[in-house]
Amino acid sequence: MEYGSFESKSFIGKMVIFGAIIFVSSTFFSLIGILLLGLMYGASGVQVVLGNNLTNLNALKLIQILQTTGIFIIPAILSAFLFSKKPWSYLCFEKVKFQTILKTFIIVLISLPAINLLASINQLIPMSDWMVEMERKAEAITKAFLLTGSIWAYLVNILMIAILPAVGEELIFRGILQRRLVEYTRSRWVGILLAAALFSAIHMQFQGFIPRFALGVAFGYLLEVTGSIWVPIAAHFFNNAIAATGYMLMGMGAADKRIENIGGIYDLWILGLVSLIATSLLIASIKREFERESELKQTGDSVIE
Repeated sequence: MEYGSFESKSFIGKMVIFGAIIFVSSTFFSLIGILLLGLMYGASGVQVVLGNNLTNLNALKLIQILQTTGIFIIPAILSAFLFSKKPWSYLCFEKVKFQTILKTFIIVLISLPAINLLASINQLIPMSDWMVEMERKAEAITKAFLLTGSIWAYLVNILMIAILPAVGEELIFRGILQRRLVEYTRSRWVGILLAAALFSAIHMQFQGFIPRFALGVAFGYLLEVTGSIWVPIAAHFFNNAIAATGYMLMGMGAADKRIENIGGIYDLWILGLVSLIATSLLIASIKREFERESELKQTGDSVIE
């Protein structure tokens, strides 16, 4: 099959094919997971997949890695090869300066209190019992994964929580869904907001919907203004890696659990507000920087490093 075999398909047609690819790939990797867990851990490993046993963390981590690969990374790359003769450009794999990546790290670091503020506001929204219970289980699994004093477990967590989701989710939600939605609706902001809403909803964590939606909007806007998927991938990685590092430090007793709430409405909310404003200004500065570079290129001037 040649590159771009389905390039001429309509937006709806491509989305149907895209959904089918995700279904087939996720099913295939789930079957691989069941097989591997059965071979490695016996019946208890299979029960992890079925949701009957949450005590085997190594088995849970393995299935998480396989699911991220099967649901996000493989479908995104395969779809790009089917939908375009230039698949890497289709996914926005454009070069970006190191200083932009560095500024992205600073933005993520500064935004942490703002995320805590939005999370604390989200928690004020009334939710049904089943939502609360689902949230409680998700939080318990997250802490079981990430609270560790082991460097080896931390490195596995970085792969599982930071590297794979940053690449896979950004390729799916920003590289494919957002870009296609922007083209289809002919509106940058409609595409960004719809992709961010889907990004947040797919995690099925209701008390974290607003802060994750805000992150999705920020990631999406960074892609639109820079034109490079590497920027939201870097931002996503930094955000998740900082969380994994914080949990490791808490597991080692080197950090206070209070850091999870700093900037929230009950703990230094003014810091959260300042963080929100500063984050917005820094993202706007990246936009101005790229607009200036674009203007200089159009006039034939060189950009002074």
